[in-house]
Amino acid sequence: MRRKKLAAWVLVLAMVSATITGCGSSPANGSAQASEPAEERSESMTESTEVAGSAEEIPSWKQDTSDCTVTWFLAYDWYGKKFDEVNNAFDRKLYEETGIKIEIQTGDTDKLNMLIQTGKLPDVITLDANSTQRKLLEDNGLVQPLETLREQYAPDLVIPQSMIDWYTNKDGHWYSIASYYYGDDNIADNKGYYETHNQNYVRDDILKQIGMDYDDLRTKEGFLNALRAVKEQNIEYNGQKVVPYMVLFADKAAEQVAQQLGASEEDAEGNYQSIYTTPEFREAMLLFNQMYREGLLTDVSFTVDKSQLEQEVAAGHVFASTAKTNVSAARESLYATDNDAKILYAGQFTGDTNTQIMVPANNNMGWTATLINKDAENADRIIRLFAYLNTPEAVLDNEWGVGGWTLSEDWLVVREPEIMALKASNPTEFAAKYAGDMGWTSDYTIIQGTYPADGGVWTDDVYQQTHDNRIVIYDDKCFANVAPVGGSDEAAIQARIKEYRTQALGKIITASTPEQCEAELDAALVEMENLGLGKLVAYQNELFQKNKEKLGLAFAFPGNQ
Repeated sequence: MRRKKLAAWVLVLAMVSATITGCGSSPANGSAQASEPAEERSESMTESTEVAGSAEEIPSWKQDTSDCTVTWFLAYDWYGKKFDEVNNAFDRKLYEETGIKIEIQTGDTDKLNMLIQTGKLPDVITLDANSTQRKLLEDNGLVQPLETLREQYAPDLVIPQSMIDWYTNKDGHWYSIASYYYGDDNIADNKGYYETHNQNYVRDDILKQIGMDYDDLRTKEGFLNALRAVKEQNIEYNGQKVVPYMVLFADKAAEQVAQQLGASEEDAEGNYQSIYTTPEFREAMLLFNQMYREGLLTDVSFTVDKSQLEQEVAAGHVFASTAKTNVSAARESLYATDNDAKILYAGQFTGDTNTQIMVPANNNMGWTATLINKDAENADRIIRLFAYLNTPEAVLDNEWGVGGWTLSEDWLVVREPEIMALKASNPTEFAAKYAGDMGWTSDYTIIQGTYPADGGVWTDDVYQQTHDNRIVIYDDKCFANVAPVGGSDEAAIQARIKEYRTQALGKIITASTPEQCEAELDAALVEMENLGLGKLVAYQNELFQKNKEKLGLAFAFPGNQ
């Protein structure tokens, strides 16, 4: 049944007319609430993937399945995948469908810079979407225009038009495919939604133990009262005192809480501003300072790295934290050892001046960008590989494992119990046998729109995270795409301010009084200005205005509209 349904799905997505070419030729894109009938959801996806002028029903990637090896560099030295078409079901299926084997290369940005300088780039390059290296590759003619390759070889490559528009270079060409990209078009077509990582989480069992509920956590004072109750009641877990609140100040905790309190990087006149100069950032500093002085927040938040924080959360030593990335994996580990110890979404809290919470989405312009080297001789096969990887079937295979899912009549994923159990009990074995870990070009809104109706223990929580009508999650593209060009004066300023920010936060938050806290903040702002903050903001504002113009916006922050 699954093969029949997916075969029909692929045929819908793969109405193509393309030229057959060889590998050596050189040629010049959970929603648990989803309840639409399968016919309507199928029609929605069909309409979003029609290809004008299609004549054949042969997917482009099947037009040449001769052996072909593609070299693919990823600027992430932590990425450890090795392509294995013998033992890994995803890799084997990819090879059978396309004839392509992938030689994966990894490294940090320094290695990428070296490859650029020496002209030894592999066939495919994946890097941060908002990195200056992406712009360097595009602006210097080091990568191939994708619209030409798509039109000639893979018209069944499904890419949101808004992504193409956003990533079209000043020379008029489109070079980058972004992963985890969100636009109004693919959101609508695939029944997806904007997501944010700016969220608070608490231990559900401890919240009940202190006699409070989630509505109490929706204001700054209510959140503080919950932390105080944990401390005053001397809550312990496995013989160790629970820390009321722990975050990662080395990351974005300070900025995220300021956003919850109403801060935006766009001022009332529509200009870009530093979040550090906003009154809400000052309010956030005073809040953290109060937590610290009352013993609700300890020095640990200034010294831990992400893995250490996750270990503390997984061990049950933390009541509350901010940022989805700090708890998403750790809470599963905690739950596996104690089914009563669930860490759940607690929303966000309002502050002194805002009654409506508005927080930015998480990288709507995408996490990574993938480009094709101008010297890649097999660019025709690569663009067809992208077409395969971007089909709903391949996207869902990558997410749930080949053979690990089917589709219900409501067009929602139903996970295969045995494979799901293996993923939960032995994720390493699951990854080796079934997982793709190759979502570098795929559209995550497909996963959102088909998210399993039964997500297990986290079903209701996942729904609340993504469908909380008490908050506004706004498009962050205009704010995210303001990074200075590498090697510029502004890039150096940004690096100096980032380094200074971390040490300044320690002095501000650990001040002995609120007055001293504000004095330390004022001193930090003076030092940031001395480091060049004003020049940096002026530079970023130019990019910010161009971003808004591209999207046809007068204001990017909904509170200003």
